[in-house]
Order: sequence, then structure tokens, then C-alpha cells
Amino acid sequence: MIQLEKLFTGPIADYDWPEYFSRNAREGLTVEFTAENYLTESEKRRIFPSIRMFQAGEASDGSHLLKTAQRYVKTSGDASYLEAIKYFIAEENRHSYYLKRYMEYYGIPLRKKNWLDMWFRRLRRFGGLKGEVIVLVTAEMIALSYYRALSKCTNSGVLKRICGQMLHDELRHLVFQSCTLYKLKSGRLQDIFRIFLMQMTLWTVWPALKKVLKKGGYSYRRFYMESMGYLSQSMKIARQGAF
Repeated sequence: MIQLEKLFTGPIADYDWPEYFSRNAREGLTVEFTAENYLTESEKRRIFPSIRMFQAGEASDGSHLLKTAQRYVKTSGDASYLEAIKYFIAEENRHSYYLKRYMEYYGIPLRKKNWLDMWFRRLRRFGGLKGEVIVLVTAEMIALSYYRALSKCTNSGVLKRICGQMLHDELRHLVFQSCTLYKLKSGRLQDIFRIFLMQMTLWTVWPALKKVLKKGGYSYRRFYMESMGYLSQSMKIARQGAF
């Protein structure tokens, strides 16, 4: 597990997220395959079912999130947050594009329906912006373990670079969303709900991700403990606005 405080210097409650997202977009990954180490058939069978699932999950247009953010900005006056959310949605779509390009190279069809993503999307519609963010950040914490494991599953240089970019971005998304929860006033009942949601989600996604996670060195216990560790860091930020 990565300690989030090592990624930042200084206070984070008033961090300039629009500037960060703008800079990160300019420094984004270029996906090209000139030196690709081609996957074996067994590697394809292992990784692509879950990659298809994550690709579909990253592909949202973010319209509902944007609407809830606009309502929050109208009442709070925090105009920079709306700018940051627009950058955030664009970054999530770039993640979907990276995975799509990788799938296209190997002739893997896109997945149009994803039961897990549909469940997350429906859950996000309860509780306004706070509900949206809680569900989003739960998925992002799980993605951290997944991409670390996925990077170890093959010798594909392209996939390793994609996973590296995903980890870089998702770690900072975790801090960004946790700071949002701080602005929205986190409390004890919210923490209880977040623990319950994480535990239920881990139990639900394990069957779909276990081939990749196990190959990448994760038992269910390690997956659980790492995810709960990220949750603990996130809840601390949400309560204090600091690490």
C-alpha cells in the first residue's frame, strides 16, 4: 500500500486541482505498440475479461456527476471545483481510451454492458454529490490494487506503461475525492457507511478480478487489507483535510 502523504508537499485542503489536472493532461501517456511483447493465449484469457470490465467503467460521460457538482458550486461558490471535475471526467475518459486502444490491438471487443458498473452507477445517484464521490472513490481504491496486480501479469511493455499511468492518476484521484468529502463535511455515520460499502464491494468484485489479482501476488486477505488501508487514509483526509 502506498502512503498518500508521500505524493504531496504542504497542505492539501486548498490544493490547486485544476492546475494539477491541466498539467497532467499535457504530460499524459502516448499508447504505441512498436516494441510490444505479444501476449500468449493464456495471458489473454487471464487479463482481458477484467480489462473489458474496467474499460467500460471508465467510459462514463460523467453527466450526472457534472450536474451534482454544478448544484454544489451554486450553493458553495467553489467555482474551481467545477473546473476540476471537468478535468477529472476527461482524465477518466483517457483511462478508458488507453484500455480501448490496448484491446483493439489484440482484437478484443468492447463490453457494452457491465453489471458491476451498472450497480455502481445506480448507487451513485443516491445522496447527491457526496453519494457520487463516496462510490467513485471506493471504485478507485479497488482499482489501485487491480492495476498493481495487472502490471505483473504479463511482459507487455505497453500494458505496464498503461498500468503505471493509471496508478499515478488514481492515487491522486483518491486524494482529490477525499478532499471533496472534507469540504462536504464527513461524519461518523458516513465513515460507517463507507466501511460497509467497501467490504461489500470487495466481496462482490473478488470473483471477477481474482485471476489477475492472484497472478499479481494478491490473496483475498491482501486485497482486503490494502483496500481497507486506503480507505482509512481517505477517511482521515475526509475528516481533517490533511494526511
